[in-house]
Order: sequence, then structure tokens, then C-alpha cells
Amino acid sequence: MAHVIVIGSGFGGSIAAKRFTEAGHTVELLEMGEDWSKQRALQTADPAFLFRLLRDYPHDYLLTKPRLLVAQGMGLGGGSLVYSAIHLRAPGIAFDGWPAGYTRAHLDPYYARVEARLGVSPLAGAADFPRSRVFAQAAAAAGLPPPVPNPLALSGCTACGWCVPICAFGKKTTMAHTYLADAARTGKLTVRTRRKAAYIARHGNRYRVACWKTDHVERDYHLVNDGALVQVEGDKVVVACGAIESPVLLERSIHADLPKGWEPLRPFSARRLGRGIDGTGDFLQGGFVPQQVDGYKGAVMMMHVDLGEYVLEDVHGIPVGATVMLETRPKGVSKPWGAAYKERFRDYGRHMLGVAIIGRQGNGTAGNITVRDQGGVAITSGDAYHPAPGSIEAARSLITGLGGELADSPWELSKTAFTVHPVGGCAMGDDTDADAIVSAADLGVRENPGLHVIDGSVLPGTALRNPSHTISAVAERAMDVILSVHPRDRWPAT
Repeated sequence: MAHVIVIGSGFGGSIAAKRFTEAGHTVELLEMGEDWSKQRALQTADPAFLFRLLRDYPHDYLLTKPRLLVAQGMGLGGGSLVYSAIHLRAPGIAFDGWPAGYTRAHLDPYYARVEARLGVSPLAGAADFPRSRVFAQAAAAAGLPPPVPNPLALSGCTACGWCVPICAFGKKTTMAHTYLADAARTGKLTVRTRRKAAYIARHGNRYRVACWKTDHVERDYHLVNDGALVQVEGDKVVVACGAIESPVLLERSIHADLPKGWEPLRPFSARRLGRGIDGTGDFLQGGFVPQQVDGYKGAVMMMHVDLGEYVLEDVHGIPVGATVMLETRPKGVSKPWGAAYKERFRDYGRHMLGVAIIGRQGNGTAGNITVRDQGGVAITSGDAYHPAPGSIEAARSLITGLGGELADSPWELSKTAFTVHPVGGCAMGDDTDADAIVSAADLGVRENPGLHVIDGSVLPGTALRNPSHTISAVAERAMDVILSVHPRDRWPAT
């Protein structure tokens, strides 16, 4: 049996840990953030709390006014700690241009497998909450399709609306609650939190991972890039750090100044490494409506309107973090702070209707985000993507159709885009794609047997929906191939 090192504990890393341990292998899991199962989570948007849970790129955006902000989760459970628990299957059109063997029909059994383990189902009575009723009225007034409930990974939800950033009551079924707990029950999982991988190298037929400890910092663990290195060694390595950190980890590994006795990774094409990252068209539009929304009752997002290349999802008003950090503000308020701003937002939870747009980026901006390593820290490009044609207008129509007043979003104010759903950077490809970072079948890094990337970075394009469900389905399918559940010689026919 192999000893496997898994770097990152989000959707891909947790699934890999569960599957490897249940197959009899031992797994050593490295996570740069904290284990929140051993401490109390808070219902707050206090930055001192948020920066322990979120990786933000660029880290100085409050000072630099960038055109693109990227946020990712960290902590044991990765992105599942901070996501909205939404599990939408990607539509068939999302897989256009993907490698052979990736269609909606191929992934449906794996979507179902993930849904069963996470207990995915709509929140009970989702359509009856005031926000949902107002959202349905807005869709009808705008001439849009009727909203349908979101499939959510919640259990025993208190309907308090604070699913994000982390459920203080443990009702969001994160990967820590499920897949990692399954792996722990095998007795074959070792978890090491507060470990940031510096680089990966070879040692004979095995792999070594050098790590920085993050114990000495209180937040922003992804910025740690110095101090003594500790090492772990295994037969296989799974990189599961997400669309921003996975590419730069491979980049650092290629260029690392290795200790004596360590061998570099075998050369593979890195021409597209860290390139082609897609922001999944994330945009947010808010406004005040005459109807009583009571935004904080229910889950953070309960309904969606399906418009093919994108969806519109209800949000409990504009989240406080986005309001403060992205400078969203009502008409007539000139700055995102002060008495006028505070007064205008005093009851935003009661009458503010927020609409999230998730799907395709605008023409010419698909896959336009890049990331590179700079001294051990990931640096993202500042080129903002554009909204899908008609998407902003559709979101606004939900508010204006009710006679509401639109708020100015960062896109209107400064053309600033903000994504919490980046994918790509280590895109998969079939055997004819010489520049693909990983093979489509088993997500193995080219020329490096036993080294895999299993996270959102392998997606060759947007899933047109919240990507966590597709990342999980792809991970489950890859693990079937790695563990020979799915015969390699039959790929991609079944």
C-alpha cells in the first residue's frame, strides 16, 4: 500500500483523502489554515475573523484599488468552510471544448455520488421565505423564468442566513464533516494543519514535499514564505490547493533550489501553467425594493433563475464584506463609509435584494486571469473579466421590475470584478494536447507518475454554475481511475 501526501483539504483534496484511505492507503494531509472543528466559529464579518478563513489576492487590495479581486477559502475543509453550500450540476453546454470523456452524461453518476454523501437537497420550505417570494415576484415582473430552489449541503439548518463565511452551528455539511471524517474513521489519515507547501521534489521513486509552518502568524497564512522548512515523504502526491495556489506550487517546484539528495520533478510542458484561469463570471447586483425581503432569514442563497449560460441567485442583501471591501453603495451616497452610508444601509437586510450572477464571462475575457509565483507568494493578474452579455441587465431587471432602486456596484463605479469561483491554471487535456498540465483520465501531472492535481485548477473552462459540485464530480471520477475502479483501457468510453 502507498503512503499518499494530499496538499489542501477542499473538495478535491478531501475526496482524494477519503478514497485513498478507504482503499487501504495511508494519507498525510497538509493544510495551511486552521482546524475549525476545535474552536468556535463566529457569525461576523469582522476582517480579523475573515482573514483567518479567506485567501485574498491581491492581499493589499484596500490600498491598491485593483481591477480584479480573488478570494478563496482556507482551513480544514478548504472552500467548503466558506461557500454557500450550493451544488448545481453544470449544464451540458458547459462541457463544450472539454477533453473527450467529459460530458454531463459522464459526470452525472459522480454528481449523484457527491449529493448522496453530502445530503444535498433544497432547504425545507425554501420557496416560502419572504426573500424567496420576493425573488419569484421579481422574476415574474421581469419576464424571466420562475426561480427554482438551490440544492444545498445543509443538515438541520437554523435558517439564520449566516451560511457564509462559516456556519457557527455546524449545519453546513462541509468536507470536514463528511469526506474527511470518513477518512479519519479508517485510522489511516494524519492531518497536519498550519502547513503551507513550498515545493515538491523527487527522491528516487518517491516524492518529498517541503513545507513552511504557519503557526507563527494569526491570519493570511497563504502569505507565509520563509522560515525553517519541514519535509514529508510519500509514494504519491495529490496537489489540491485550488486554482490560485496549485499552479504556483508547481511553478515553485520547477524552479526550486533543492537540498542535496533531492531531485527535481521530471520536465513537463509549463507553457499554460498558471494561465487560462476563469472567474466564472461572478458579479453582484443589489438594490432596495419596496417589498419586505427579510434577507437574513433562510439560507444565504436559496433560489436560482436558470438562463443557460448563467444563473441569477438570490443573496441575503449585499453581504457586509462585499459592501465594505468592494465599495457597493446606494444612489446619492458618494463614499463607502460615513454617516450617510451608514444611515442608508441601516435596514438593508429588510429591503435589500441582492442578486448574484454566476456563469460565463463576457466575450473576449474567458480564461483571462493568470497567476505566478513571486518569492513564495501567489500574484494574480489585474485584468478584470466582463459580465456575460445581458447578465447585468437581467439582474437589474429583478430589482427595477419591483419598482426598486438599484445600488451602484463596483463594476459600475470602477470596473472592478470580484470572483470567489476561479477555475483553471492546471488545465487537463487528452493525449493529443501536449501542453496540458495534467492528463484528463487520472489528473496526473505529465511525465510524473504518482503526482496528481485534483481541484478546480484542472477544469479547462467554467462550469457555468457554482463550481464546487463539478470539481467534486471530476475528483470522484479521477479517483475511480487512479484506484482502477474505472478501467484505464476503457477511458473515455464509459
